[in-house]
Amino acid sequence: MINVLESTKYVVDNSRFVKINRDKIKELAGEWNSSKLVIPGWDVKYHFFDDSEKTCEYLFVLDSINFCFWAKNENDKWKIDYNGKKIGGYNALAFLLKKLFGNRNFSSFSEFTYSEFRKLFYGEKEIPLIKERFDILQENYKILKNKHSGKFSILIEACDYDVLRILPELVDNFSSFRDEVEYKRKKIAFYKRAQILIGDLYCAFGGKKWGNLKNLEKLTMFADYKIPQILRGYGILEYADSLGNKINNRELILPDSEEEVEIRANTIWAGEFIKEELRKNGINMRSFKIDWVLWNQAQEKGVDLKPHHFTETIFY
Repeated sequence: MINVLESTKYVVDNSRFVKINRDKIKELAGEWNSSKLVIPGWDVKYHFFDDSEKTCEYLFVLDSINFCFWAKNENDKWKIDYNGKKIGGYNALAFLLKKLFGNRNFSSFSEFTYSEFRKLFYGEKEIPLIKERFDILQENYKILKNKHSGKFSILIEACDYDVLRILPELVDNFSSFRDEVEYKRKKIAFYKRAQILIGDLYCAFGGKKWGNLKNLEKLTMFADYKIPQILRGYGILEYADSLGNKINNRELILPDSEEEVEIRANTIWAGEFIKEELRKNGINMRSFKIDWVLWNQAQEKGVDLKPHHFTETIFY
């Protein structure tokens, strides 16, 4: 497994399209220091939770297919009904799976045909990359069944609840969690969905049972498209005009391109620099909790932000 911080630092040091404004990081850290900072908890409104191993299964399914919800136009987004209103994106996926897990477990997903699987996700429009989601769940269940009796809880226990063992187990054995790219002939790792799965375990169980994990401080921020959007809004991420114009015009940024890799790598290190500044101000916060705060702020600011970058990928 590749070291995320070490490999992404190489990208930051060689970036042409993205840079980090450290002065803006100091400003943000100062604002967070002077206000009451709310760390989001596990939202049972949208998420399944029964305090048992079934919650581990739910999280494994959720984060196996937690990627690519965007559409260039709001009217083209996949949405489902939630208490008389339409919701989309990650919250829609979390809530739909919550309903499904009320009367089934992970093994049942492996029994669906592709046609049956598509029907589970019917809503307004179709969820993007539906075939990729189907294939990933089929493959992940087979691997989990062969190695850990089909239960994610057993994988966690076999790794002694240690992030430094769980993360390599996910990355090395499940190809859809192997979020690695090549940048200037060097291998770079992000492991976004593998890391967010571990963070969700901790959050859902409140640091107890399967969430009582060792070495959580080793997690980085999760390099997706919402976090760089809010960091750009704060002036922390600065884009070259060519890249900024592409994003503003909602042009596709190709996966594994220099531009995309630089956005993600600089996002991770912006999180590390925020953590460093917060520590100077007497606030000790893990990188993944900084991510949670920023993600919620991105959701709240919504239309006040410039567009996020558009990359079609299974990794975020």
